[in-house]
Amino acid sequence: MPPFAEAKMSSISSSQPIHIEILGQSFSIKTDDSPEYIQSLVDELKQRYARISAHMNVADPLRVAILAGLFLLDDVKKMQNQPLSTKSGQTATVSLPSEHAPNANSDEEQILAQLDKRLGELGL
Repeated sequence: MPPFAEAKMSSISSSQPIHIEILGQSFSIKTDDSPEYIQSLVDELKQRYARISAHMNVADPLRVAILAGLFLLDDVKKMQNQPLSTKSGQTATVSLPSEHAPNANSDEEQILAQLDKRLGELGL
């Protein structure tokens, strides 16, 4: 099975490539999604990178990207495990971005502080 088979963005369907510049890298992708939607994803990712870089005093783009990936995956895992009761009494999965969850910023700050402490202990 090829990696990222579950991805929703198509890499072959769009007639026009969308140009992306992030963390000093510049490239184009093809997708069925609108350029506005892709740009909103890029903008949100850049905001996350800036928060991580500022809170953890990390300047290396690769480290910032790895930490952001870990945080995003953590958000996804938490959303998958967050049950919600429906009116019919059934359980559904909540799929709100973590920014809308209570205490999301304080949770992120605590995680950043713990990661920063551990990276410091490792000399990174």
